[in-house]
Amino acid sequence: MNLSKKFTVLALISSVTFFGFGCGGEEVVEAPKPKARTVVAKPKPKIKTVDALKDELAIDDRIYFDELEAPRDEPSRVALLEFFNALLSVDEAALQNAVSFSDKLELDAMVSAGLAEYMDAVSRVDLKVGLDPAGGSCVMGIFEIGMEYQVQLWNFSGKGKNITFSSLSIPPNLVSTLSGDWIENYFALQAKQAEIALQPDAGASYVLAGETDRAAQSDDDGGGPSGPPKRPGGPAAPSR
Repeated sequence: MNLSKKFTVLALISSVTFFGFGCGGEEVVEAPKPKARTVVAKPKPKIKTVDALKDELAIDDRIYFDELEAPRDEPSRVALLEFFNALLSVDEAALQNAVSFSDKLELDAMVSAGLAEYMDAVSRVDLKVGLDPAGGSCVMGIFEIGMEYQVQLWNFSGKGKNITFSSLSIPPNLVSTLSGDWIENYFALQAKQAEIALQPDAGASYVLAGETDRAAQSDDDGGGPSGPPKRPGGPAAPSR
């Protein structure tokens, strides 16, 4: 092979080698994979305790509301505390906004009849919540006046600032007939009263179911007074 051919072959080999290393040695850069975003759920706001709400809202100290019995949502807790606070202070404007239409006229009559004086004599109010037979929410206020107790029951519905209270009828001497779960017992007595009213004996329709039971018990006990009932499910009344 002559010298010119040797240079030609070497040149071809050099070019192949150069281009071969140029292509094969080039680094391949992969596009970064998108990272999955971690969604952190915001913690639910913690419900304020009854005591904290009473302090925050300046609720009357005479109102007692057991933490374990209070509604699980804060707006309902606030509505109940504010309603009974307005009742004790006879805040007519707040009460008119809170009660149902049918209760507004009755409220006016109660205020005119001396509701403020009556509420001044209240030493304590226990609140109990429960359900009526239809599943509606209700609250019972147990008013302590001296050594006696008076009860009132309301249905309440709505949310937040739009909760409305509707009073339920209370038979005479009801407090003397209640026991156990007072709200559940109230509706049981109402059902029994309705059953008695349907009996053939016309006179029976005028006898309250609770009074019938109490009269029978009074006969067994010799007719003596039974004394004030115990407060349901709450601690003993605070010393004064």
